[in-house]
Amino acid sequence: MLKLKKALFDAYGGFGDKRIKNLDKGSTFVVDDRSSGDYGADKNLFLWFCSIFVEVISDAEVKVSLCGGVPISPSVETWAKANGAKLETSPGGQLVFHIKKGEQPALLSLADAIQGIVAPGNKYPVAAYKYVCPRTANSLSRLANELSAAWIA
Repeated sequence: MLKLKKALFDAYGGFGDKRIKNLDKGSTFVVDDRSSGDYGADKNLFLWFCSIFVEVISDAEVKVSLCGGVPISPSVETWAKANGAKLETSPGGQLVFHIKKGEQPALLSLADAIQGIVAPGNKYPVAAYKYVCPRTANSLSRLANELSAAWIA
C-alpha cells in the first residue's frame, strides 16, 4: 500500500488530514483541487462544491467518494448503475465507488458524463453546475492520470 499512498501523497500534497505525515497512519486524500476561493466567509466550503475523497484500500484498489454538490444527471445515474456505485441524489448527495488497478478509465467516463451536463445547448437544473461540472470532471481526470502513473510505475 505504501507505493500507492506515496504517489498520491506526493501528487496531492499530503493526506486529507494535514497533521498526518506518516504513510503508515493515513489513507484518505482530498483530490478535488480545492483552493482558498472555494470557502465562504464562515471558512466552510460553499454548499455547491463537490468534494472528492480517495481512500487507499490496497496497492491495487481505492475507494472514491464524491459528496456535497455532486452533479446529477441521467448519464451520471447510468454510470453509477453500470459501475456498481452507491448514488444518493438527495440534497448534499453522495456517489461512492471502488476503482481497482486497470479500472481507472471508468473515472474518465464519469468525468465525461459530468462534463456532458453543461455541454453547449444543454439545460441543467442547478445554476452552479456551470462551475461545478468542469471542476469535478477535471479533478476526476487528474485522479485517473495519477492512479495510472502510480499503477504503471
